[in-house]
Amino acid sequence: MKFNTFLTAVATTLTVGLGAIAPAQAGSFSAGTASNGQSVRVDIDSINRASARSINFVYYLGEERIFAQAHCDTRSWTTFPENKTQYPQSVATQSMVNFVCDKTRNVSTTARTALVVDPPSNVRATPNGRIICSLGRTRIEVFEPTGSWYRTNVCGAKGYIHKSQIQF
Repeated sequence: MKFNTFLTAVATTLTVGLGAIAPAQAGSFSAGTASNGQSVRVDIDSINRASARSINFVYYLGEERIFAQAHCDTRSWTTFPENKTQYPQSVATQSMVNFVCDKTRNVSTTARTALVVDPPSNVRATPNGRIICSLGRTRIEVFEPTGSWYRTNVCGAKGYIHKSQIQF
């Protein structure tokens, strides 16, 4: 997913109020304490490969929600909308970048084209999760399967469509 698409998805999420102030603890990775004394947590569901070397993700510094893109080749990250590149200053921020990069190490960035064959077909935020958009009969790009679900960015954000709804 291009980062502009990621930012659009983030803006849409914030506009319609789907983003919570803090993620559920079950959906987050606690990286530890930053050099400024605040806790560092990664929203696991926000992790989404942008390219072979970059990963979009959301993290929390204390209660502040920060949109970022990790650069796995340099083990740094850029925060948005500031567009400021950061480098680890603590064990926690190093752990954060390592976690994000390692979590996507074996995730394919190769898209396949699929035909939606049973419209209206729902694209969900997570497998069996809330609906983020519905599709008519159309061609979409899908990525690696998660069980019976395929990841897609067709709704402007990471989503999942059931394998019974598409055909290759």
